[in-house]
Amino acid sequence: MARATYAAVMVTLLAMAACNSNEPRSPTSKGSDEVTFELAGTRWALVQLGDKPVTISEGGREAYIALNSADGSVVGHAGCNRLSTNYKQSGAQLSFGDLVTTRMYCPDIPTETALLDAMKATAGWRIAGSQLELLNSQQAPVARFEARNL
Repeated sequence: MARATYAAVMVTLLAMAACNSNEPRSPTSKGSDEVTFELAGTRWALVQLGDKPVTISEGGREAYIALNSADGSVVGHAGCNRLSTNYKQSGAQLSFGDLVTTRMYCPDIPTETALLDAMKATAGWRIAGSQLELLNSQQAPVARFEARNL
């Protein structure tokens, strides 16, 4: 009897583990296979600043941000340095607080500076598929990010 109970518990635990994967959440039912990502809880990798694609220098690190809805914090990497701040979001409006970064120099510092400027200019946001756009007050994209798993 104990073996049967043990086996049943193990099967249940394995089934629960399979359902709790690290894959993005199921898409919102819109009749498509497109996965929708959330603003908070997603690692957003920088792919474009303004209308220019972002390239990483050899040995460089990918710039990214990750927003945490539980405490309104933002952490990330700006290309050379770690960054942190807080954010406020209400509907399509989004703003970042004072940005704090470490102070190292690297070849990607122009990208970092442009990303920090884009974050300061952010007044809104939108997600289309796996891409997040930060928008200025005229609703023009100032930065584009691609979703990555946390």
